[in-house]
Amino acid sequence: MNKYIALLIVLFLQSGFLFSQNDIDKVRNNDITKEEVYEHIKYLASDKLEGRYPGTQGDIMARQYISKEFQKYGLTPKGDSAYIQRFDMNNGVKAGKANLLKFMTPKGTIDVTAKDFTPLGISSNGTAEGKLVFAGYGILAPYLDYNDFNDANGNPVNVEGKIIVIMRYSPTYMNTSNDKFRTYEELRAKIAAFRDLKPAGIIVISPPDNMSSEDELMSIGFDMIQQSSGFPIINTKRAIIELFLKERGYDLSKIQTDINNTFKPNCIELSEITASFSVDLQNDVAHTGNVIGYLEGTDPILKNEVIVLGAHFDHLGYGGPNSMYRGKERLIHHGADDNASGTAGIMELAQKFAANKNNLKRSMLFLCFTGEEEGLIGSAYFTKSEKFKEFNIVAMINMDMIGRLKDNKLILNGIGTSPFWVPEIEKLNKTYSFSTSMSPDGFGPSDHSSFYGKNLPVLMFFTDLHEDYHKPSDTYDKINSEGEAKVLNMVYDMASDLVNASSKPEFTKVVAKEDDNKSEKKSVRVYVGTVPDFSYSGDGFKMSGVQAGSPAEKGGLLAGDIMIKFGDKDIKNIYDYTAALGEYKPGQEVDVVVKRDDKEVTVRVTLGKK
Repeated sequence: MNKYIALLIVLFLQSGFLFSQNDIDKVRNNDITKEEVYEHIKYLASDKLEGRYPGTQGDIMARQYISKEFQKYGLTPKGDSAYIQRFDMNNGVKAGKANLLKFMTPKGTIDVTAKDFTPLGISSNGTAEGKLVFAGYGILAPYLDYNDFNDANGNPVNVEGKIIVIMRYSPTYMNTSNDKFRTYEELRAKIAAFRDLKPAGIIVISPPDNMSSEDELMSIGFDMIQQSSGFPIINTKRAIIELFLKERGYDLSKIQTDINNTFKPNCIELSEITASFSVDLQNDVAHTGNVIGYLEGTDPILKNEVIVLGAHFDHLGYGGPNSMYRGKERLIHHGADDNASGTAGIMELAQKFAANKNNLKRSMLFLCFTGEEEGLIGSAYFTKSEKFKEFNIVAMINMDMIGRLKDNKLILNGIGTSPFWVPEIEKLNKTYSFSTSMSPDGFGPSDHSSFYGKNLPVLMFFTDLHEDYHKPSDTYDKINSEGEAKVLNMVYDMASDLVNASSKPEFTKVVAKEDDNKSEKKSVRVYVGTVPDFSYSGDGFKMSGVQAGSPAEKGGLLAGDIMIKFGDKDIKNIYDYTAALGEYKPGQEVDVVVKRDDKEVTVRVTLGKK
C-alpha cells in the first residue's frame, strides 16, 4: 500500500470521518438501552447518510448497517439477497431529450430555450399544437359560479383543440385566512375539472403577483410515479406570454388584479399566435430494498405462525415535495425521529428477542421498509410479493416516530383491528403508566396500513408530531432516548405476549365513521371510504382497501379494484377521482366502473357525508 494513502486513512479514522459499527459496539447490550437507541439514531440520522432517500448512497449505507446488526444478532436472512428484498421503485420523472417549445407569430417563429421552460410531471408524453388562448387561472368551479373559460362579457370561449395558457394558484391564493378557491388551486384539480373542454395542450405560468414575486420555473415532478393528466403540459416563464398580451393592448398584472378583486374571469383568444411543443418525460427509477431478518419459534406447531415487527428506515433526502421546510438552501432532512427512531427500535427489539430466542413459541419477522415517505412503497411491495406468501403472518406491530416522547404521551393506532389489543395495552400500562391516546382504524399513513389491507391485526406505536416534522431540524440531538427505551420495553412485552399466546390474535375490521375518513381529502364534501394504492403506476385509481361499513364496501368495491369511471367522469388517476367527488352531494347514487381481474365491473355507490 502507498505510504501516503495509508497515512491519509489513519488521519481519516482518527478524525471520525470514516464510520465503523464500533460506535454501537461500545455500548452494545442484549437489553434495550437508551445508549444503544442514541447511537443507532446518531448514525442513521447523520450527514453521511444524507436523509436515507431510496436509491441513494445513504439508502445503501442504511441497509448495510441494519443488515450487519441483524447478522450480529444471529437473525436468519430472508431477503432475496441475504437480508435485502430488492426492488426498483419509481422515483419520479425526469426530462428526456426531446422537449421543445416554439410560437408561430405574424412576425415569425420564436424558439424558446430549454432554460425558459420545463415539462411537468403530470403531463402525458407527446406533441401539442394549436391557437393560443389565455384562460386566467384555469379554474372551472360551478359551485362558486366561476368559470375562467368565459370572456370579460361572460361569454364562453371554445378552447377545444387549442393551447391554453393558465396561471398558477387562484384569485384568493394570497388570502390565507379566507381562500375560497383553495380546493381548486392544485394544477391537477384544475385539469381534472376542465378535461371535458378538450384543449390540445396546456402552458402554465406564474402570475405576476404571487407570494415569492418571482418567475421561477416549477419543478418537473409532482409524484413518485407519473400520473398523466392526458394532456401535454409545460411550464414556461411568463415574459413571452406578457409580451403577446401587451402587443394586443393587455397588461397581465392588471388582468390578474381585476380577476382577484372582482372574481370576473377574462379569457382572451390570441388567435394569430400558434403554440407548438413536445413533451418527453422518462421515469426515474431507484434501486432499493427492504431489510428482512427472521427468528424461528421453538413450538413445533406455533412456529408456523409469524409476528411481524416493522418500521421504515427511509426519509426525504434533501427534501422534495413532502418537505415542510420553506427555505431555499438545499439541506439534508435527517429524519432522526422519522424514522431512524423506529428503525433503532427494530434493531433493539431484534437483539433482545434473539438473545432470548429459546423462549419464543411463534416465529418473528423483523422488517425495515423503504419508500414509506413516498406512499408506503416498501411495505406495499412486500405484502404483494411472493415473499409475503412464504410466511403465515398473524399480526403486525409498527413503530413510526417513537423518539420524541413528551409528557409521557403514547399514541396507539389500530386498536380496533383485534380484541387482543386493548386488554393487553391496559394490562401492560399498569407498569408503564403512559398517557395513552388510542385510535381504532387499521388504515393510516404508515406501513401497518399495508398489512391491515391483507386482513391482519395491526398496532402502531407513535409519540406524536412536532415542529421538526419533515424538516432538516429533525436531528438526533433532539431524541428522547430514555423515553424511546421505555416505549420499546412496552413493545417488547406486547410482542412477547403475542409470540407466546396460546392462540393467535383474532382479526376484526374497523367500521369507519363518516366523519372520520382519512383517505380522501377533507375539502371533498362526500365520503366514499376508498383507500388509495400509492404504489400503483397504471391508468385509473387503484384501491389498496375499502373501509369497513363505508359506502364503498356497501356498494361492492373491493381492495385491488381499479376505478376507471365515476359517474360520467373518466378516472385516469387519484386526482381525477378527487375532482369527480367534488361534483356530487351526500346521498346521491353514482355508478362506478372498475377493472377487476381483467373485467369491467359496474357497482352503484350511495355517497356518504363528511
